[in-house]
Amino acid sequence: MSMIAWLLLPWLAADPPLAGPPDVAAAEGTRRATVYLDFGGGWLSSGSDSSLGQATCAGNPLRYPIFLGSERAAELAVAEARRLVAPYGVRVVSQRPPPHLPYAHVRVGGHPDALGLDPKLNGLACDVDCDDAAHRDTVFMFAEKWVPAAALEPLEEEARAVQVGRIAIHEVAHSWGLEHSGGTESVMARFPSAGVPGFVEGCMPLDLDHDSECPDARTRYCDEGHQDAHAELLALFGDGSADTVPPHAAIVWPPDGYVLEPGQTLEVEVEVGDDHGGFGWMLEVPELHWEHVARDVDETSLRLVVPQGRFTLRLEVLDHDRNVGEAEVSFEARWPEEGEQEPAEPSATCACRQGGPGRWWIGWSGLVLAMGSILRGRPTRAAGSISTR
Repeated sequence: MSMIAWLLLPWLAADPPLAGPPDVAAAEGTRRATVYLDFGGGWLSSGSDSSLGQATCAGNPLRYPIFLGSERAAELAVAEARRLVAPYGVRVVSQRPPPHLPYAHVRVGGHPDALGLDPKLNGLACDVDCDDAAHRDTVFMFAEKWVPAAALEPLEEEARAVQVGRIAIHEVAHSWGLEHSGGTESVMARFPSAGVPGFVEGCMPLDLDHDSECPDARTRYCDEGHQDAHAELLALFGDGSADTVPPHAAIVWPPDGYVLEPGQTLEVEVEVGDDHGGFGWMLEVPELHWEHVARDVDETSLRLVVPQGRFTLRLEVLDHDRNVGEAEVSFEARWPEEGEQEPAEPSATCACRQGGPGRWWIGWSGLVLAMGSILRGRPTRAAGSISTR
């Protein structure tokens, strides 16, 4: 899976610099995912980005309650969540991932009345997100109903904590596009199981009060009115095998040592990719305390206006097994000295860095041309402009 992000002035009409593409092909396949079980509460507001503490079904900002159980109960919940997704390329964590890695956020704690909901609810997914189109969903596991305090008998604590993990994954699975189906052997059943449920392989009857919200996803594997949860998750995330190969990261423009005048717009072009989809990336200029998190894969333009000085541009690409791809260039903003030529405009030279063992990124010249055509047809997006002056 690969992409090229082209970061430059939105109104530039000229074609970007071109160079011959690397003699490699794009990898095709599944993507990976991370689930963050958050026991610490914190601010919640309306929006669609889990890394910003947002949920699409949240109303006015509020401080979401913490988990009232013990540290052991939290560990048991995480262990059960990991058991359920172990067959798939999904990682469950209890520490907040970096913001440039897309993740599903499970708010573990509180009671349904914290969101003004029916007290009978065990959890909530804001949407059934067909084929997991959005990768930064927030869901809720109302743990106060199951683990109201840390003072529980060990056996009771264990049983209740396991249900916390199961309900958390049940709600996350809705955010991946799965619906209620099956009996007690299915983690997608309407009511928590006393047995050892999982994502059942084979077509199970849907258990709905309405028509399926994702009929196309269901009928890829089953007759209408049925769901094969195991097949759908394998198609989305692949198997649970470890990924040890770092992503590809290259700063195509500017080249190392590039010079421009203070106040000019720096055009930045990066090339990123991985052997699995779902990775994330960010750019930073540490000396300016500037950071750009690529939260939207369709982001293609912004501008960075730099003051006088010497700076470092760093690119980090991160996958869900925490493999990192990195690239770095230095640049300088200064006025030409007497007798010195003014800094050159961008040329057709490729500043690609081809380091790293993985080669799944695609030949970039054709895609950059396509992006140039798209940008010329778009209005200027002021929200994509960043000035450091």
